[in-house]
Amino acid sequence: MKIDVHNHIGYDPANDETRSEEDLVNEMKSAGVDICVIFPFPSNPDVIEQNEIIKRAHKANPDKFIAFALVNPKLSETPELLYEYKRQGFKGIVTDPRFGVDHGEKQFHETMECAYMLDMPVWLHSDDKETIMVPIAPMEAMMNKYPQIRFIMSSVYYDASGIASRHRNVYIDTAVFELGQDLAKALQPVGAHRILMGSHTPYGMLRREVDMINISGELSEYQKSLIFWRNANKLFDLGLV
Repeated sequence: MKIDVHNHIGYDPANDETRSEEDLVNEMKSAGVDICVIFPFPSNPDVIEQNEIIKRAHKANPDKFIAFALVNPKLSETPELLYEYKRQGFKGIVTDPRFGVDHGEKQFHETMECAYMLDMPVWLHSDDKETIMVPIAPMEAMMNKYPQIRFIMSSVYYDASGIASRHRNVYIDTAVFELGQDLAKALQPVGAHRILMGSHTPYGMLRREVDMINISGELSEYQKSLIFWRNANKLFDLGLV
């Protein structure tokens, strides 16, 4: 069993890239990945329309996809949207610094309060070099304020492993690690039980992540299973055995 937590579907205006559900399903088959978390490209400001694409993809492939909704805390209707997304079967939400809302701002905290009430994990996403160097103090204060929220943090953030080591409610993905030994460096401060396979498709590759984890001599077979699927199974309450 393999679950990948970092995959985009829809339209990316920053790179003029379109990614369909069929593209991802084909890549999953080729790489031997069973389930993927999907969400829109955060570069696309039309979050409502792009989340509709995610909803349709999940409805068509409920056994293959876990849907996360991209949210813009600036939108006044965000709380109502989150309750609707929960009813539609979205498992969690995704935030991104591109929307220009600091982790310490009121709008961001209102979104976190809503996620807490709905028991929805929160992806703290970024893949943009201009936004990964966000102020760390407000982010960590937010993590302390909401210890019940399960955060997934993009490993591209500065000191992602260090932040995760200080907050037990924070998971990181593998997208930034280029080699198995790089991944192994996160084991001591974070632990394999809070690392999730995340390929960042279409700009990363599922096969690459699978191979990197498989060939890592620093990981035991059990630790590999944690990263491949057991952690995601527990985080998303999937009930897999």
